Amino acid sequence: MHRIAHLPLTLFATLVLAACSSEPAPVDSADEADAFAARINANTPTPTPAPAATVAPRIAQPLPGAAPGPFMPGTATDPAAANCGANRMGPFIGKLADEPTRLEIVKTLGRSDNLRFVAFGSGGFINPDPTNPRLSLMLDAQNIIRDARCG
Repeated sequence: MHRIAHLPLTLFATLVLAACSSEPAPVDSADEADAFAARINANTPTPTPAPAATVAPRIAQPLPGAAPGPFMPGTATDPAAANCGANRMGPFIGKLADEPTRLEIVKTLGRSDNLRFVAFGSGGFINPDPTNPRLSLMLDAQNIIRDARCG
């Protein structure tokens, strides 16, 4: 019995000593990387990428009766937006939508029906539609008019 009790300890010591004596040869990772690069790049010249041409974007002149800026159907930049009066709201874009400005807008439109001020964060999307007679003035968080849309 005495011999059997020492067997696990002897087996463990043998395994530990065997593991210590077998060390792998050191590998130089730079040599491995160079060899790999040589294999995958053999006979394949590396093309130098050509720089991409850059062209400054141009915005066309506004159509007669439209506000300056990029064209978007149903907004102040669309001459067809005359149906709701959005094309006459250019002078009010960037102004605070206070009571005097609202009265000036009504005076410019010649009407107060089919006019709404859409507050920042209101639910829904106002789809610009140049055939709709309702004018929607879009306000930002500081109550400044940022866009005019039919619809």
